Amino acid sequence: MLDFDAVRERITEIMLVTPEDRMYADVLDLLLGVFESEFGYFGYINSAGDLVCPSMTRHIFPACQVPDKDVMFPRAIWGGLWGQILMERRPLMKNAVHKVPIGHLPIGRSFGAPILYRSTLIGQLHFANRASDYRDDDVALLVQTCEFIAPVLDARVRHDEQQRARAQLQRDLEVANEKLVTKISELERLNEAMLDREERMIELKAELAALRGRKPS
Repeated sequence: MLDFDAVRERITEIMLVTPEDRMYADVLDLLLGVFESEFGYFGYINSAGDLVCPSMTRHIFPACQVPDKDVMFPRAIWGGLWGQILMERRPLMKNAVHKVPIGHLPIGRSFGAPILYRSTLIGQLHFANRASDYRDDDVALLVQTCEFIAPVLDARVRHDEQQRARAQLQRDLEVANEKLVTKISELERLNEAMLDREERMIELKAELAALRGRKPS
């Protein structure tokens, strides 16, 4: 029998302490076992309103043959069952073969649910290709999972976006500093060249004065 309290505790632990590049896939690994599914994804909604699915790089990309794969899905391309879930903000399941693009992994059945926090869409969990049909109790369990994940995910997404913003600011400062150092070096070389020119002019004046038989002014 599933110990859902233990699952919740483990998911919370992963989401609080695991680095962003592994967190989504680690949570998904656990839930794939819970829902006995071959594939799935765990994604969040970024500040631009796009669905971002970091977990796909571990679970789906190695087997998917669709060209130009990306983990970011702008709202404009939301489609199929997964897009309908996001647009309607409600869980859905389909126990039938899905129509997919050429090169996409074949999907025999799938179900998913939106992750909402204070009525705002912040993410999604979706699972596919269980050996048997998904049922209403699976949907109920997934909805329950999304509800307890929601506040942790909201805090984590905001934290990670702040970290990325700080990292980008640091990179921008480093680039600006490198440019400043380059400009200072150029000015120093120009100043040295001007000093050399002035010294040479003084020497030339002295030589001219000597040739004329008088002291330089």
